[in-house]
Amino acid sequence: MSDARSQLQDAERIVIKLGSKVVTTPDGAVDEDHLSHLAEQITELTRAGKQIVLITSGAIRAGRAQLGIRDQSLDLPARQATAAVGQIELMWRYREIFGKFGQPIAQVLLTQLELSDFRRYLHLRNTLGTLLREYGVVPVLNENDSVSAAGVQIGENDRLAAVVASKLDADLLLSLSDVEGYYDGDPNRDPDAKLIPLVEEITPEMEKAALDSAGLAGRGGMAAKVESAKLAMNAGVIMVIAHGREPDIVRRIMAGEDVGSLFLPKAAKMRSRKRWIAYAALPKGKLTVDEGAAQAVLEGGKSLLPVGLSAVEGNFEAGDMVSVLIEEQGSRREIARGLVNYDSADLRRIQGCRSKDIPKRLGHRDFDEAIHRDNLVVL
Repeated sequence: MSDARSQLQDAERIVIKLGSKVVTTPDGAVDEDHLSHLAEQITELTRAGKQIVLITSGAIRAGRAQLGIRDQSLDLPARQATAAVGQIELMWRYREIFGKFGQPIAQVLLTQLELSDFRRYLHLRNTLGTLLREYGVVPVLNENDSVSAAGVQIGENDRLAAVVASKLDADLLLSLSDVEGYYDGDPNRDPDAKLIPLVEEITPEMEKAALDSAGLAGRGGMAAKVESAKLAMNAGVIMVIAHGREPDIVRRIMAGEDVGSLFLPKAAKMRSRKRWIAYAALPKGKLTVDEGAAQAVLEGGKSLLPVGLSAVEGNFEAGDMVSVLIEEQGSRREIARGLVNYDSADLRRIQGCRSKDIPKRLGHRDFDEAIHRDNLVVL
């Protein structure tokens, strides 16, 4: 057993994400046999004193099966309707299966609002903490797909799992889906693609390679998993991506077996406030920067100045969170996120402007920086 794998045995608070193909059969019905196999392993962990949070996918898929819908390309109202049907089916099966092992569970449905609004997040954290510490309950979380839409949609349960693991100060995140782990290519297209058992850093090349490998059953693909791994690593959380249908997969991972891909957290853990800026809040706009500004932010740890702005997109207020992007070879890449000192109208007026010339454009100069480095997070 490697030193990295041996750390898994000591994890106390564990978030486990179960993908759509892990909890449902090929025709979309809830897979009671396999879910029971997983529930037995999870219950063993709670009996050993571990605190377990489950993130489950599969509501829309189960809803399709219940309603006899074969069309995969549903519009938003149809997705919301099937989610409403499927969520009941999913949780009923969860309660029955975990009940056979004497393990109580709880349902928590989320939208982006619970993650981005600080007061709502505190209530969520207190609820989950009480369920875990006081009552030994396994909370089962899912996005509230029946009401989620643009503006409140989390997007993928991979991201939800990473945000929850980050905010609950979890020790370990297990992402169990229909892939063996992280590959250096798309194994569905490249027979020579190799599984990478240990990842210590996520590079731009890795992110680019993962962009077009999404599966059909769920919304998340390898790109979503790499993004969630990056979030987890920044938060100091160990993450493992593994195939959720492998026999005894949870036991094997926790025993330190060399299965799946292990992502090691960064030595310097991102502070909670900066994690919120980077991952929990929704960007209200986009700032495109030139090469000099990008270098100052990425390599020099500097603030973002108006002189480095080449484009301002969206309508936002001072204090809102925005994405910072750089243009490379005809496409743009997000390099940072931060809280702006000026609203979008003022930033458009001062983009490309030196700080000393801001009063000439605005008639005042409240700040020298578009985003101060204390409110800026490099991704």
